[in-house]
Amino acid sequence: MSKKLTVISLGAGVQSSVMALMAAKGQIKPMPDAAIFADTLSEPAHIYEWLDWLQTQLPFPIYRVSIGSLRDDLIASSKTGVRVANPPLFLKTPTSDGMLFRQCTSDYKIAPIHKKLREMIGLKPRQRAPKEVVVEQWLRISQDEIQRMKMSRDKWVENRWPLIEMRMSRIHCLQWMENNGYNELPKKSACTFCPYHDNQTWAKMRDEDPVSWADAVEVDHAIRNGINSTTPGNQMFLHRSRVPLDEVDLSDPAEDQLGFDFMDECDGYCGI
Repeated sequence: MSKKLTVISLGAGVQSSVMALMAAKGQIKPMPDAAIFADTLSEPAHIYEWLDWLQTQLPFPIYRVSIGSLRDDLIASSKTGVRVANPPLFLKTPTSDGMLFRQCTSDYKIAPIHKKLREMIGLKPRQRAPKEVVVEQWLRISQDEIQRMKMSRDKWVENRWPLIEMRMSRIHCLQWMENNGYNELPKKSACTFCPYHDNQTWAKMRDEDPVSWADAVEVDHAIRNGINSTTPGNQMFLHRSRVPLDEVDLSDPAEDQLGFDFMDECDGYCGI
C-alpha cells in the first residue's frame, strides 16, 4: 500500500464520537477512511440509535463488525457448557469468592476490528501481514486516561491518540459537543449485563430502560450455575454482592461495585 489506511476505533461513547466529529470537521487530520464499531449485539438500543445518527454526520463510513451475540453465547454456555469468552463475572464457591478473568473484550471487540483491518488492506485469511506500518488506528483515550496508552501489538498497525495530542479530557470533549451545537450526548457504551456497571448505572437502567434491565436480569439468572462447564457447586453473578441482580439493594453504597470503572478495564474498546 502506498498510502496508510486511517481508521477510528469507535466505541460510540463520548470521546470516540467527538474524535469522529472533529475529524469530519477537519479539526483532526487526515480525514479517516472509516470508523469501525465492534458490536457484541448486546448493547442497549440507545447505542444503535446513536450510531445511526452519527453516521449521518460523517463523510466516511462506520463499519459495524461482530462475531455474534455475547448475550446469546453466554446463555447457550450456561445450558450446554460450550466455551464462551466470558465477561468478568463474580464467582461464589463453597469455600471462597472470586472474579473471572475478563476474556470478552479480546474476542468480541478487539478480534473483529483486527479482522476488518486485515480485510481493508487486502489480506486474505491466514495471509502474512506486512512488516511495515500500513494502518494508523485512532484510539479515543483522553488526557485524563493517559496511563492507558499502549502500543499496537501488530507491527503493521500504528496507534494514534488524537485527544492526547490536543490535551483534551472527557470534560473537554463534552464542552466541545456543547460549543458545536450538539444537544444530544452519547451515553456510555457497554453491554447491558456488563459486570463493571456500578450501582448508579444499574439503578438508572432499571428505572429508565426496562428492556435492557430485563435483559441483564435474564443473563444474571442464566449464568447462576456457571458457564464453560463450571465446577458443580460454583455460582456466578453480575453484581459483586453475589446476590441476584433483581434482589440487590442498588441504593446501598455498601453494595457498590468496589468503585470499578470499566473504562479502565476494556482497553479502549468498551464504554468509549
